[in-house]
Amino acid sequence: MNRNDFFKQVSEGRLLPAYLFLGEEKLFHEELFQAAAARLVAPADLAFNLIRMPAGETSPEELLGQMETPPFFGGARLVRLEGLEESGHGLEEALLKGISRLADGVYLFASALKLDGRKKIHQELTRHLNVVDCAKITPNELPFWLKQRSEKLGLKLTPPQQRTMIERLGPNLLRIRTELEKLQTFLGGRSAPSDAELDALIPGEPEPDIFGLIDAVAQRNPRLGLPRLVELLDSGENETKILATLSRQFRNITAALTARAAGVTAKALAGTLGINPYVAEKSFSQASRFTLAELARISERLVAADYRMKSGQREPRLELELAVVEICSFT
Repeated sequence: MNRNDFFKQVSEGRLLPAYLFLGEEKLFHEELFQAAAARLVAPADLAFNLIRMPAGETSPEELLGQMETPPFFGGARLVRLEGLEESGHGLEEALLKGISRLADGVYLFASALKLDGRKKIHQELTRHLNVVDCAKITPNELPFWLKQRSEKLGLKLTPPQQRTMIERLGPNLLRIRTELEKLQTFLGGRSAPSDAELDALIPGEPEPDIFGLIDAVAQRNPRLGLPRLVELLDSGENETKILATLSRQFRNITAALTARAAGVTAKALAGTLGINPYVAEKSFSQASRFTLAELARISERLVAADYRMKSGQREPRLELELAVVEICSFT
C-alpha cells in the first residue's frame, strides 16, 4: 500500500496488527509510525506500551517475547522493530513465526530500508506483513513535496526560494523538514521570509558534519573515521554527495596549505575561491595536519572511488567506506 492508504487507515481507526515500512526514505518511516502511535496510545502510556528494538541487536527470543506480551495499561502496545535488513541469525524467521502469535492489543511496526526479494524468507515476510511503500521521492516530485510541507507549517515560500532550499539541502527530506521547522521558529508569527533571511538561515556550506569526518581522517584512525561516515550515511546523506563534498573540502585544504606557505590569509583565500570565510578558516586549520604528498594520495583515492561508484564496479556505500578506511591509514 502507499502512504496515503496507511494514513487513511489511521484516520479511520482501521489499523492492522502488523506492518512493514519498506523503502529508503527514513522520514516516511518516522512519520508513519508517529501517526499510528498517536492514534493507538495516549502520550502518558507510551513509556509502558512502546518498545523499540534495533534488529541488529535483538535476539529471536527477545522479539518473540515482546510480540507475545500484552499491553500493560490501555488497549494497545507497540513493538517497533527497526533496521530489519541488519537482523541477525534467526530473527526474520522469529518475526514470521511471531506474526501469528501477536498478543491481543499488540501492534508490530517493522522497518527496512531494503530487502533481498530473492530470499525466500523476505518473500514470506512481504506476504504476511502489510507493506507500506517508503521509497524515496524522485527529483521531479521534490518541489511539490517541499511546497506541501511548507504550507503545512504555515510558510509561504516563493518558487525561487524553494529552488534555493533544494539546491542547498538536496533530496534529504529529514534535513529539509528540520530546516523548515527552524525557519518557522525564526519567523515567529510571520509566514513569508525575505530572500536575505532565507539565505542566512539555510546553510549552503559546510555539509552536515563533513568537517568532523575530515578531522577524524586527519587523526589517521579508521576507528574514528568510519563511525563518522556511518553517521552521515545513516542520517540520509547520499553517498555520491558525501564523496563530492569530501573531495571539494580536500581541494580547499590543499589550496589552504599552499596559500599559507605563500603568506596568504584565510580571508584572502575565501575571496579567491569564493567560499564561506568559515570554510576557509577551517581549511587552514585542517591543512596543518597534512602534507602536499598526503593530500595528493587522498585526492587520487577519492577520484578512484568516484569512478568505481559511477561505473558500478562497487556498491556506493561499500566503496565510500573502503575509501575512508584507506585514507585514514595513509601515513
